[in-house]
Amino acid sequence: LPGLAGSEDPADAAALVALADRAAAHHLGLRTDDALADLAATASPLMQGAALAVRVLLDLDPAAELGGRAAGWIDGAGTADSRRALTRRLGGLLTAAGPLLQSSPAALTPLLDRVEHLADQDFLDRLPALRGGFDALSPAARDRLLHTVTERLGDRIDLALDASPALLALWAAADAAGLAALEALPRPGTQAPTAVPAPEGPEAAQAVEAPPERAPLAPEADSPRLAPADRWRLLLGRERDRLPAGARRYAHALDELYGAGRGEGASDLDLGRVGGQGGGQDASFPTAREWSQELEALFGADVREEVLAGAAEAGRTDVLTQLDPQAVRPSVELLSSVLSLAGGMPEAQLARLRPLVRRLVDELAKELATRLRPALSGLSTPRPTRRPGGKLDLARTLRANLAHTRRRPDGTVVVVPERPVFSTRASREADWRLILVVDVSGSMEASVIWSALTAAVLGGVPTLSTHFLAFSTQVVDLTDRVEDPLSLLLEVRVGGGTHIAAGLAHARSLITVPSRTLVVVVSDFEEGAPIGGLLGEVRALAASGAHLLGCAALDDEGTPRYSVPVARQLVAAGMPVAALSPLALARWVGDRLRGESR
Repeated sequence: LPGLAGSEDPADAAALVALADRAAAHHLGLRTDDALADLAATASPLMQGAALAVRVLLDLDPAAELGGRAAGWIDGAGTADSRRALTRRLGGLLTAAGPLLQSSPAALTPLLDRVEHLADQDFLDRLPALRGGFDALSPAARDRLLHTVTERLGDRIDLALDASPALLALWAAADAAGLAALEALPRPGTQAPTAVPAPEGPEAAQAVEAPPERAPLAPEADSPRLAPADRWRLLLGRERDRLPAGARRYAHALDELYGAGRGEGASDLDLGRVGGQGGGQDASFPTAREWSQELEALFGADVREEVLAGAAEAGRTDVLTQLDPQAVRPSVELLSSVLSLAGGMPEAQLARLRPLVRRLVDELAKELATRLRPALSGLSTPRPTRRPGGKLDLARTLRANLAHTRRRPDGTVVVVPERPVFSTRASREADWRLILVVDVSGSMEASVIWSALTAAVLGGVPTLSTHFLAFSTQVVDLTDRVEDPLSLLLEVRVGGGTHIAAGLAHARSLITVPSRTLVVVVSDFEEGAPIGGLLGEVRALAASGAHLLGCAALDDEGTPRYSVPVARQLVAAGMPVAALSPLALARWVGDRLRGESR
């Protein structure tokens, strides 16, 4: 279980729910309780949601507490990051929705209530994130949930009208005039009536003065009230034909991304095709530009960027050109998606994406460097020395000779530098060598990006020579790209199997002075080759005196996804394994270079 903490794979969340069945049957006890508590508190958002649901299924937590926390996720989803976390947490939670609704129906009641009682604009701001979270359910499961909700609501008409009696009278008159006009239209197989008498009396004046039809839902206009049942139709992506006309625009725009979904009920005959997926009855948007414009009109620029970024992560290459490089929020998730899509693009299309990729890389590298710099203090600056040869350190020389002064005839006082202090020459001929051995198999996208950015920052330390080895089933030496993380990331191809032993064998061939060499392996340790070869390479490196470290994760938070059994064998063979963020790795490197610990 600890090895799943950093997972963003829905299959791992489903496996956690399946484990709950076995745990209930076999009474796994306190260790399971503690491991699930750790996941619920510190894991990735997806695994947090799944762990919280599993704890309820195992009667470790009360059902009402889970519903209250889920309602709090919705309340706190006021920023891009929190809305993304809401989608992931709901996805993990709803993976267990079927068993939860059967065993603890009250568990989701606070969540359902919160959706229904949000202010309309707050609901619309969160709608794409909510739709993404509930997309974890199959179409048939969403149909069943919608039936349960509407049955609970009675699918009642909202009779609370915030309008004056005079305005209500005008609306009633407009309704009557509209009905009369419809009845006057020719029906198939009949002739049009020769004349329709115009309405007379007070009703005619009221019909003429009736207000125009309300504009469709949009952030810049006052949104009409959404009935609770219509909210559920929107976020579940079902029964679109029962939505009001304005709300259908929202359903259509989100169907372009989410479609009908996957699993049970996905091939229902009443589902059309939207964006290349089963979705709704409306035609798909002809171009990504038109879809982008509709999203901005409905949700605003910020949410538009979030939806387009989600589409890019889902594999929609056509939306990449609609992302504004200057307005988009830099994130490793978006960069990972863009890089994975860019790998199969022709150079003409890739050239248009380079400004976006360049800004994402530069912003993330700048942010990372700011956080890592304190951990590397003292390594990248010359050190003071009494030996001549370097530049004179004027400030230190003055402080060291304040006691040696002489007064001139004109009364001025001068400092006599009897004990000058110099600076050692900072040389690119490094004293230490860092070899990053990075797993680029299919499950390591985020770690590859953080590894490349970290390597670029560490490459700026004069006393450290940084090497970058990327491996899947083969090893590629990308050391010459370390100073340019964009070039490095565009060169890396993520995917394939895992052969850690081959990466370590190549690293061992680069070592000249083992005692001044750091070998860091970034991997999930799902070794595809026989484990004996990997353990042999680790023992050989440990015996040589090199400093070894296995990074079970290298992301911003250091939440790991790795094979715990293999990691334990590596520790026994002589390589410590830890879940490290880039900052923690920089501290480890700095401690070794300063000689503070081995």
